[in-house]
Amino acid sequence: MPLVEFPYTLHKGYLLPIIPVSIDSHKIWVFVDSGATFSILSVPEAERIGVDWRSGRPQMIVVGDGSFIPTFIHNLTIQIGTSQVAAPVGFSERLGVGFNLLGRTGIFDRFQVCFNDRARRVTFQQLSSEAI
Repeated sequence: MPLVEFPYTLHKGYLLPIIPVSIDSHKIWVFVDSGATFSILSVPEAERIGVDWRSGRPQMIVVGDGSFIPTFIHNLTIQIGTSQVAAPVGFSERLGVGFNLLGRTGIFDRFQVCFNDRARRVTFQQLSSEAI
């Protein structure tokens, strides 16, 4: 499986693992977050890509400070490089970190994800279907 490499992106003066992915042919910038269980996008992103975000499965998601935010989960196809995978994606009005999150569920079990902070790159290599 091909290796896809993304350079870190400058965000508010810091180089971070923020990469472009596609959902329904719409490019979305996401922070690759190994500490997030779910991928969570903002409501404006849902509206931009045409997802009726409130029609998803409601779930309360715990965030970094221990509080919970209401989220609506949809099963969507995410494209990373040339690879496409189905994964749960939540949408929340209360996503307060300032960027969308690409979390582990549906992603980290299908890709080997490697952060290289020295080189400021993150790589994705899709795992074979036998490894899933």
